[in-house]
Amino acid sequence: MTRVTLYYSNGTLTGIQSRGHSGFSRKGSDIICAAVSTLMQSLILGLQDIAQVQGLNIEMDEHVPVIRITWPSAEQERISLLTCTTAESLRQIALDNPKYITITTEEI
Repeated sequence: MTRVTLYYSNGTLTGIQSRGHSGFSRKGSDIICAAVSTLMQSLILGLQDIAQVQGLNIEMDEHVPVIRITWPSAEQERISLLTCTTAESLRQIALDNPKYITITTEEI
């Protein structure tokens, strides 16, 4: 199962993590994993290259697999269109596929 965690600081979204394979299909043909990975990679691209967020932290491990992206809460207002769209897209995938992906929130 893919586990997505949305990180908040004082009610402000400050990070997103995806972890694990969904198990929807075999590795390499799993459309749920592909969708989650695409959203996470697009968020990284948008935050790094388009918005040029200072203090952006990206952690990846292909062996787990895990992608964790965090940013300073002071940046959230400026980047909310990117981050909130990604979070809402991940929520929608989870609503449509509850056996394969879960979303949790964590206050940090």
